[in-house]
Amino acid sequence: MNFDFKGKTAVVTGGSRGIGAAISVVFAASGANVMIDYLPVEKDIEGLKQVEEEIRRRGGGCESFAGDITSPEAMDELCTRTVEHFGRLDILINSAGFTKSAKMSELPVDLWKSGIEVNLSGAFYATQSASKYMISQKAGRIIYIGSAGSITGGGGSAFYSAAKAGINGLVRALSKELAPLGITVNAVLPALIETDLLRDKEPDSERRKEYIKRIPVGRFGTPEDVAYTVLFLASEYAGFITGQNIIVDGGATYK
Repeated sequence: MNFDFKGKTAVVTGGSRGIGAAISVVFAASGANVMIDYLPVEKDIEGLKQVEEEIRRRGGGCESFAGDITSPEAMDELCTRTVEHFGRLDILINSAGFTKSAKMSELPVDLWKSGIEVNLSGAFYATQSASKYMISQKAGRIIYIGSAGSITGGGGSAFYSAAKAGINGLVRALSKELAPLGITVNAVLPALIETDLLRDKEPDSERRKEYIKRIPVGRFGTPEDVAYTVLFLASEYAGFITGQNIIVDGGATYK
């Protein structure tokens, strides 16, 4: 398979760190114009610099936009700027999200609200904005980074599993609505990927190694494992795939 995205434009929310960063890099390396959405906070800014450097090293190019995914207005501006700069918007990857370990009895209401807003509502706002351009083009790919925790209840907190389960339902509903308009909608559900999110959940490196016993393939996943699945779903080879929630977990979810 030749994944050639020359002439295509991809927007990646949360595209400066972790899985989102890997997605930004592989799309740019495959010839796509990439617009990276990030938060103007220290970790994201530093991550963006590293992503831009890696993209340049591979001979690609990208643009960036500092936009809060929980703001519908910011997502409208993100998509408007993308089309103004690149002329079109073909692919949206909703990768922005966060989790924080907390028992239900100790979960502050504000954390519940922000968790749902970032992990679910923000993805909807970005989709609503991007889909307007895809509908006018009569073609597009929308891909969410969900979580196998939506199935297992893992992820460290009830708000995270609940929000990611909402992503699964959103995929099913929007796939039916948008397929007749030339747009496919899918999600990739990672688990046990070696990122900051996993390290924040379990800071002890020795205890993290115990997780590997739960993974039949015998290793943690990498952000690239997820990124290449996304690349396939965005490609011409996946035109008959929509409404799917594809688990990328080394076999751990149904072990």
